[in-house]
Amino acid sequence: MGIAENITEDELLERIARGNQEAFRVIFRRHYQALCYFAASITQDAQEAEDLVQETFSKLWNKRADFPTTTAIKAFLYISTKNACLNYVRHKHRQTEKEKEFSYLQEEAPADFDPLMAEVEIIGELYAEIEQLPPQCRRVFTMSYLEGRKNEEIASQLGISYNTVRTQKLRALKLIRASLLKKDLLPAFMLYMALMNMR
Repeated sequence: MGIAENITEDELLERIARGNQEAFRVIFRRHYQALCYFAASITQDAQEAEDLVQETFSKLWNKRADFPTTTAIKAFLYISTKNACLNYVRHKHRQTEKEKEFSYLQEEAPADFDPLMAEVEIIGELYAEIEQLPPQCRRVFTMSYLEGRKNEEIASQLGISYNTVRTQKLRALKLIRASLLKKDLLPAFMLYMALMNMR
């Protein structure tokens, strides 16, 4: 029998530290897709992003006994993924605008403060909301804003009209904004949209 998603955080941490693979899969299910979106937004390569995220989870498994809270696990996942993605971009000599947008993440934080966590929380919440969108709405949103495809290309690939693409994009933004507004994250989301050139 699998571990319930509502297991307490202390129990989950204890089982992960003991090497319980089912407990580890709970963490994997919680963060994998959002991390893949996050990585793809830096590398602009979905397959490479998945590979880097899988490597990050392997690192997490090797360090599984070192985390005092699940928040620390989340921070490790995003920071490790971010570093791996930036290394990949540098290695490929792709000094793109996207890398410049994320270059501020390379700054080392003081020992008593971690400004990255605020950005991590915003990005994590954003991609969690993307996953909750209706299927077609999610696909159109992903193709447009995360893959950079034009409306005409999306319409052709999905076999829908140009106007349907526009409608689905507006619907996605409306749903995400409404949800993030309830969480007091809408201003941060609007900033992130600007960084991602969302229109």
